[in-house]
Amino acid sequence: MKTFRQIGWNGIQLTIPCSWETHIGGRNHLIFEEDFSPILEIRWQKAVKKSTARSRAIFKRMKKTYSTLHQKKIPMEWSFLKEKFHVTCYGKQKDLPFDTGVCVCDNCQTLLFFQLSSQQEKGAQLLINSMKSLSCPCSASEQTFWSIQDFQLLLPSNFDLVDYSLGAGLTRISFRRTPVLLHTCKLAPADSRLSRQSLEEILGSLADIPDLQLQLSENGTLCEGYRVPTISNQVFLRLKRKRPFVRAKIRHDTLSNRLLAVVLESIRPIPSEICQSISDNYEIIQV
Repeated sequence: MKTFRQIGWNGIQLTIPCSWETHIGGRNHLIFEEDFSPILEIRWQKAVKKSTARSRAIFKRMKKTYSTLHQKKIPMEWSFLKEKFHVTCYGKQKDLPFDTGVCVCDNCQTLLFFQLSSQQEKGAQLLINSMKSLSCPCSASEQTFWSIQDFQLLLPSNFDLVDYSLGAGLTRISFRRTPVLLHTCKLAPADSRLSRQSLEEILGSLADIPDLQLQLSENGTLCEGYRVPTISNQVFLRLKRKRPFVRAKIRHDTLSNRLLAVVLESIRPIPSEICQSISDNYEIIQV
């Protein structure tokens, strides 16, 4: 059984104990709890290169937020933060240890806030180890690691988060890389859904493309779909503000009883290997 797991969300990565539960507070906001008690909260803001005014506004809000706190000296056991960031520590009270940190990445200038809800001795070292593993967007390679709930996904780093919905039965996360729009979907439980609809019907519903061409594998656990319209139909679809080209794939992960789907839409032809690569790097984490 695994003791630790890696979390990845919108450029931020860190390793946490499996006993911690991760909540998404927003596109740039993670909250960690254990036994329904908050442990760590992280917010971040990527550097805004094209708008210095927006960057100044972010720092102004930060200054206002922490003006009522007391600045603290960084404890020796937390000095590792200075290897990656310019760090300032704060505390709500003068006579208590710090519980808030404001970090600016030395490389990419990402602005990162963290809030410690508990610094009890029992879990202090686990908390420190998790923060030691923290990396921000500049640490990403050609691929960005996403891992939340019970799944993980590797995407080319030029895909940006557009929207997400993390439900118990359906998780859907959308990304964009001009001119491609990508949707990744996780459905559970698979057996219950497949008792009501076929794999082809489920993929057609997720893609929401009536004329999607579908092909089911021989063992019935994989279905692929595509739309490559004629020139006249491309023009017609563009006039209706729809992306003409579609590639989609869904597979039944029988071990985890999950359905994993990938749907790509574009105004230009989509190479089949892109859909294949993303699907191959989309999997359920076995705990």
